[in-house]
Formats: sequence, structure tokens, C-alpha cells
Amino acid sequence: MHRLRSISRLIPAIIITGLLTSCSDPHDAVTICENDGAVCADLNTDEWCQTERNDLIISRFDANKNASEQEKYALLTALSDYQECIKIAALIEPRKYPELKAQRVSAMLSTYDDLIALEKQTRSSNNPYILNYHWVSHNNEDAKQRFIALSKQQSFDDPALYFAIANIYGHNTDKAIANLLKGIALLDDNAQFNSSQLGHAQLDNSRLDNSAMTTKLLYAIITAYMHKRNYQLAYLWSQVALISDIKNINLSIFNKHKITTSEQRRLDKLAARVAEQIEDKKFTAKSYEYTLSAVGL
Repeated sequence: MHRLRSISRLIPAIIITGLLTSCSDPHDAVTICENDGAVCADLNTDEWCQTERNDLIISRFDANKNASEQEKYALLTALSDYQECIKIAALIEPRKYPELKAQRVSAMLSTYDDLIALEKQTRSSNNPYILNYHWVSHNNEDAKQRFIALSKQQSFDDPALYFAIANIYGHNTDKAIANLLKGIALLDDNAQFNSSQLGHAQLDNSRLDNSAMTTKLLYAIITAYMHKRNYQLAYLWSQVALISDIKNINLSIFNKHKITTSEQRRLDKLAARVAEQIEDKKFTAKSYEYTLSAVGL
């Protein structure tokens, strides 16, 4: 710790000032460091990994105040994100301030120890976010099975969790679709959700607005129906996506699957109905099933 503080004194004030701009928000990373230096003492102070560093500071502060499962999850993902960034920074040889490399390496080692300790502490947790974290980060089969079991025992209020379950089911397309539909039913224009590092369905402590969450879920359900070769329903959800202002939807791929013009018109009407139900927050898996059965799909 003394070595870290000594290094910090060598760093020009202009760098620290650029990183730590004053702010009156008591939940701001700068204010936290001013009021409780121990939260920040082992982290780098240069321009690298600023976003990850600030998120980690805030997560540490919140976890110190409230050691709930959700705060532990937020700290897990903040530590993990910081590790991914600082590992790269630690490899770089700064030309102007070579002492920064030692500080970055020290920060990497310190936060790695913290991450390992917190992962060990949370391994038996039944929090769905933590279970998914251990499955995605470490291929923990026990965590995956407990997450699946939890999804059958209770209803989630975050569509990102259903997206994560859908990803777990993978090639079991029917189960994946069932969970995507549950997620779509939870979409809310006024809501923000625990976001996923959705490319690989790990959830982090940042926030996704409704539009971003809608995009992820609709892309996924279109893809699932394409895998099933159910081109009619893939087309229907592509139209729902277009109505929802989702970008990069290509309807030309359905030309080769011989969906006739009259069939497209019928599906367009159904898509408008489904999109309206989603917007009005009246969409459910049952309403969707009824809509399809009413037209013989």
C-alpha cells in the first residue's frame, strides 16, 4: 500500500485532475475517493480504464453500505470488467511516465485477488444473476442447473434473465423461444433493465433501456425461428421488429423461402397486432399462442 501511494505521488497532478473532476454527487466516484480513500487506493489513477475504474469504485461503495446479493453481483461484474481492461493496460510500457506500469500491475493483482475471493464467497448463492455469472464465466454446470431450476420455480421481472435462460437452452429451440416470449412480455417503455453482456448472455450491473432490450430479444426470436425453419414466424417477428424500429432487418431473405405475397400480407397484419400488444404491455405467451391458433399457425 505504501508503494502504491509513493507511485501516486509521482504522477503529475494534471493526470489525476483529468480523471477526477469535481462533483457534488456523493455517489460519484470522485467524491467517494475523497471521502474514503481506501476504496480507491489500490486502483490505477491514469486515463486507462476510467469507466471500469469508476464503476468498480461505485460498486465497492455500494457493497460496503449494503452487502445484499444484488450488490455482490454488481461488484462481481465490476471487478471482472476492470480486470479485463487493466490486464491490457498492464502490458503497455508508458513512455512519459514509466511508473504507471507498476501501478497498473499492482491494481491488476489486487483486484484479481478480490475477484477470486468474491467468486468463492458467492459460489453457493441462489441469486439468478450470480448463478448466470458463474455459469458464463466459469462454465459452472451446477450454477447453470440451479439457474434453470430457479427459472421453473419462480417468475423473473427482468427480461434479461429470460434472455440468459434462452441462451442456456441453446439448441433446444422450443424452450429458448418459450423464454424469449416471457422476456418480450416484460418489455416496458419506461423501464431500464439489468443489461446483459448479451453477446454471451452474461449480465452486468449497467442498465439497458427498453429499446436495446427489445432489439436483443427480437433478434434472438427471429434467429430461433430461422433455426427451426419456421420461416412464416421468422417473417412475422421480422415485421414486428420493423414496426418497433429495429435496424438491420432484411426481409429479402424470405424471398427464397417462397412466402407468397398474400401470405406476407396476412403475416403483416398479425405482426401489427403483436407489436401493438407489446407496446400496450398486453402481450403474453398465451395471447401470442391464441393469435397464432386463430389463423391456423
